[in-house]
Amino acid sequence: MIIKEIEEIHWNGILEIQVESYQEIGTEELEVLKSKNEASPDTCFVCLSNNGEVLGYLLAHPWSGISPPKLFEPLPNIENCEYLYLHDMAISPQSKGKGIGRAAVIKLFEVAQIKGINRVTLVAVQGSESFWSTIGFQEVTGVNICSSYGGKAVLMEKILAA
Repeated sequence: MIIKEIEEIHWNGILEIQVESYQEIGTEELEVLKSKNEASPDTCFVCLSNNGEVLGYLLAHPWSGISPPKLFEPLPNIENCEYLYLHDMAISPQSKGKGIGRAAVIKLFEVAQIKGINRVTLVAVQGSESFWSTIGFQEVTGVNICSSYGGKAVLMEKILAA
């Protein structure tokens, strides 16, 4: 498996995986997904097979403030970054259970630390909080989450070692 920055040729594969992955909350438009990558290409990855097939992806970007960004909207201009927000990670159904997601998140942690960022947040959707807990994310309570994330969404964060 190869983890690398997203290139134009990868977007169709990313869109296919998104459709397969988000039955409950729906999918985002290509423009919205690309806005995350444009804001921070070094914290957005695609996971490829040795023959170039997209197996999964991770989109993360700088963010600040208590509430996470809204779904289905292009990313606004971000002035002051307090942490990285892991906007989306999805793995193709055929590739689940092979450590691809964990490898992508570990790569994100490495990049964050190089950039001097010590906190990553995310909103766990569709019951995924148990997966995120195994990687060290903990629930954050008392914060309003936009209803577009679904009724069972859970805000989570991981503090990285300094």
